[in-house]
Amino acid sequence: MNRIKQFLKNPKTELFFAAVLLFTGIFIRAYHFGMIPVGVHQDEAMAAVDARALAEYGTDRFGMRYPVHFTAWIGGQMSVLLSYCMMPFIKLLGFSTFSIRLPMLIVSCLGLLALYLLGRQTGGKELAVAATVLGIICPWHYMQSRWAFDCNMFPHVFLFGVCFLIAGMKKKLFLMISMVFFGLCSYCYGVANYSVPLFLVIMAVCLFRLHQVNWKELSVCILVYFITALPEFLTMFINMFGMESIETPFFTIPYFPQSMRSKDILLLNFSWEQLGKNLLRTFSVVWGNGDKSATNTIVKFGPVYYLTVGFFVPGFLVVLGKIREEEEAKKRIPYIVLLVWLFMGIWVGIVTREVTINRINIIFYPVLLIAGVGIVWCIRKWKLLVIPVGGAYAVLAMLFARNYFGEWADVSRIYYYEPYINALNYAKTISCDYYYITPDPQGEGVTMVGEILTMYCHEIDAAYYQGISNIQNGAEVLPFQERYRFQDVTKEIVEENQGRSVVYLIRAPEIGLFPSEEYEISSFYDAYFVVRGR
Repeated sequence: MNRIKQFLKNPKTELFFAAVLLFTGIFIRAYHFGMIPVGVHQDEAMAAVDARALAEYGTDRFGMRYPVHFTAWIGGQMSVLLSYCMMPFIKLLGFSTFSIRLPMLIVSCLGLLALYLLGRQTGGKELAVAATVLGIICPWHYMQSRWAFDCNMFPHVFLFGVCFLIAGMKKKLFLMISMVFFGLCSYCYGVANYSVPLFLVIMAVCLFRLHQVNWKELSVCILVYFITALPEFLTMFINMFGMESIETPFFTIPYFPQSMRSKDILLLNFSWEQLGKNLLRTFSVVWGNGDKSATNTIVKFGPVYYLTVGFFVPGFLVVLGKIREEEEAKKRIPYIVLLVWLFMGIWVGIVTREVTINRINIIFYPVLLIAGVGIVWCIRKWKLLVIPVGGAYAVLAMLFARNYFGEWADVSRIYYYEPYINALNYAKTISCDYYYITPDPQGEGVTMVGEILTMYCHEIDAAYYQGISNIQNGAEVLPFQERYRFQDVTKEIVEENQGRSVVYLIRAPEIGLFPSEEYEISSFYDAYFVVRGR
């Protein structure tokens, strides 16, 4: 028995088990990576198109030099960090679904490592193992790691900052490094701009009152964070006051005249009715069945499994108890961080209009950690629980995997535009002078989606898109705006193009415009059709 205890306490043993855990997490995330989800989501296509332009020209697709915030959807902008992370992989591996999703996979796996370290810093080996296992099998964590959505960088980068923040209680250099990561959060998602500063202010007060930092260290931390996040905050400032873009030799701080993002923030458009909706939405999304979006949730399991919600309640009470009872300040700090982090996530839900899983993703790591605290407490109190709890999570994980690679994969292909993308890829193989492409694949009034997916599938060169060059894929062709027409096809358009070299990508209602004896028609999922003259 003593030998077993010594073996378990050996640091090398812990390192071995931690490595096994992390390898397991990496392996199951890498399984069929790049293939499922099938297709490409419009937002990851947008991030990828700008990343490719940056890799080749140092500009976004509009020609803006190293922007600190993307114009993206013109009326709705996009954060830049994920696209900048895509650049080296596009350079090394080429432009593909695999290469553009790889940064998210790597960052998510590093998030599992950071989750283990934070659990270790907070409650020792048991919490580290419990939290990491929850992270490995968590539906939210797994699903977001396998596609490239800019805002999903936010929780991981913030987690890195938290790990360095707590490590900074022993070595102050780590405290300064944490500020860099907290500053980088502003380039992950706009939500960070009104949530991370709140977290940092509360933590600064707590750490100062607990005599863990002094005025000098606080001042340096503020300076490091401010310098890191300054370009993004300047972007907010000049857009709030309608000022001109600021161009520097290294980056551009852009003004967006058509921005509509402020409508999503309750503080700028306050109503008591919306506040009530936001509160209900926050708790249903996080502790309920998610936002019911096929890209984010499998409703049968919820974002963190419904079983995890049951352990969150005792875990939350234990965290409160630790904050009150721990005499040594350094032992209380990790629990204070968890609590402040949790309430920061709730704050995001309150002030952000009808949050989705993506918009409130910052809350899931503290939920997992607090649930891990609850699991450890329950198993310590009733040791035999380890078997049914472990068995229940194993069954849930297997059922989730079966659903993700089966039923969900079949359903989600529609939300990731797989039929439309197959049609675009086929149209690319046909030599022609003009393309007429239905601009709104899902018929929801989002007319830019067709253009972005076309740019992704046809690998449109940024200089060609801007009209600087007429060279596309090594051949001289008509200018982009002339060659690619994103509009619904009418009888007049078909008659006008008689005798021209034209390829149409249309939806089912327009198929009657093309007699089968005169046109070659290829069907994709009976939803989209590629048409050319015989």
